[in-house]
Amino acid sequence: MALLEKIGQVLTADITKELKLKKRTTDEFHELTFVDHLKKRRSIYVLGKKVHLSQTYLTQLIQEAVKSCPSALNSQSSRIVVLFGDSHQQFWQIVKEVQRKLVAVHVFAGTEMKIEQCMAGYGTVLFYEDQNTIQKLQKKMPFNADDFPIWSEQTSGMAQYAVWTALADSGIGACLQHYNPSIDTAVSEHFHIEESWLLRAQLVFGSIEQQAEIKQEPQNAERFRILS
Repeated sequence: MALLEKIGQVLTADITKELKLKKRTTDEFHELTFVDHLKKRRSIYVLGKKVHLSQTYLTQLIQEAVKSCPSALNSQSSRIVVLFGDSHQQFWQIVKEVQRKLVAVHVFAGTEMKIEQCMAGYGTVLFYEDQNTIQKLQKKMPFNADDFPIWSEQTSGMAQYAVWTALADSGIGACLQHYNPSIDTAVSEHFHIEESWLLRAQLVFGSIEQQAEIKQEPQNAERFRILS
């Protein structure tokens, strides 16, 4: 729970007992740093259903992670749908059927394999942004009207990252997908999603069945500029 304590989460004592995060050194335990927690977040594509945390715990974890995120002018425009069980399976079946209509037959097998990897996971988090909230702010502050959609994307990105990191910190693998906007209508109709909610990303999660590959990092000089 160290990461979520740092960002302000408070869960019940019973739920807290489900998760203790410590890292062994040569002779002792020491608490992980915030950056250590961030480094746990990787794209895990081979997922399973062997998750030993309760759905209640995971739901609260996701909720608290999202609530911890800032938003421009406290707009709080992010909306979250968490899918478990049959709903998770139904979602990815919808994705498969939509993609079947859009992807050429000779390449669909690869697309289907990727979708079935997602379906093999334990659950999915759908990240939405409420356009009604954004439009109200645009009317209230017309000088910044063009900026609110951009700030909304930033808000959603922070929510996605926070949830992904919180799951990784709990020992759960996840990978972020973007099948929107092609799936938006079918998903909204099936799950009765509000018309004003715009789908931005899908985070599928589950047990880690295969670790992430070592990634090649760009040189610091290519990414950072330090001035004094």
